[in-house]
Amino acid sequence: MKTTWLLLVGLTASAGAAGTLAAERGRPQKPATPAGARATDIGERVSRETEVFPGEPELSATVAVLRDVVYGSPGGRDLRLDVILRKKPPQKPRPAIVFIHGGSWKFGSKGQFRRQAAWLADRFDVFGATIEYRLSGEAQFPAALEDAKCAVRVVRSVARKYKIDPERIAVCGGSAGGHLSAMMAVTNGLDEYEGTGGNAEQSSDVQLAILYNGEFDMWDLVEKGSLIDAMKAFFGGTPDEIPERYDEASPIKRVTKETPPMLFLHGDQDRCVSHEQALAMVRRLEELGVPADAEIYAGKPHAWFNKEPDWKITVQRIEPFLIEHFGLK
Repeated sequence: MKTTWLLLVGLTASAGAAGTLAAERGRPQKPATPAGARATDIGERVSRETEVFPGEPELSATVAVLRDVVYGSPGGRDLRLDVILRKKPPQKPRPAIVFIHGGSWKFGSKGQFRRQAAWLADRFDVFGATIEYRLSGEAQFPAALEDAKCAVRVVRSVARKYKIDPERIAVCGGSAGGHLSAMMAVTNGLDEYEGTGGNAEQSSDVQLAILYNGEFDMWDLVEKGSLIDAMKAFFGGTPDEIPERYDEASPIKRVTKETPPMLFLHGDQDRCVSHEQALAMVRRLEELGVPADAEIYAGKPHAWFNKEPDWKITVQRIEPFLIEHFGLK
């Protein structure tokens, strides 16, 4: 519905407001590529430099973490997730969010979104699941997408036990995890990506998607020369060899009127994935009448949300989106 440009001023890491946000509208600018540098190297290097995963962040005393829960076993390989939830059982069914880490589909840790999951559990009693998935060195696309769908199915399978509302399940991811989250949203209802991880009787559909600096148009990356090697490893070939796979895995080409609402969070100095991809997704979604918001953060690079105080500023931006679409208080 709207796109907001944020200039982050006078930031502090206090437990309350993490700083002052001054809204500023502007025209998006393409990230500059230094002369003589190979964008392929820049894209993956930027990803490795910024996809920082906090080890053990300090969490509220009201929150519990259930670690290394096996949620699926595709091909006999156990996949694990961490559950993050309020210690006090809820009175009414609560929403859930499945969090998917980034890392060029090559690396990463399910601990990346632990702070965000704990914040939302404490504030709104959201049931959080931060997941691992098969990386490109182990299995190529669509294995990672199948794993993410498996995680949503297992969350639905324990809805009664943990008082989860099966009609309020969201997905949230950053970078490669943002790509997988978007792919989940645009493939709701399709059987071809369900995989064999387990809980086949459950739906893998999601009702909201929250995307941090995700890849939504593989051909834009090809044009800009970013993440070329990472995409080749993930998809199993170059765009010349398997162009149909690059189409298939581009969420912007798969948006429909049935796509659930999406929120995009992106830095305008991202040299790995241009924020213009997020803006293009919003335009496409709005054309089809799908609710969509974008928050573009001035001066912020790729995966800026991993650091203090930006992780808190961005998760606070997620709050009104959840309040609006999931009816949270």
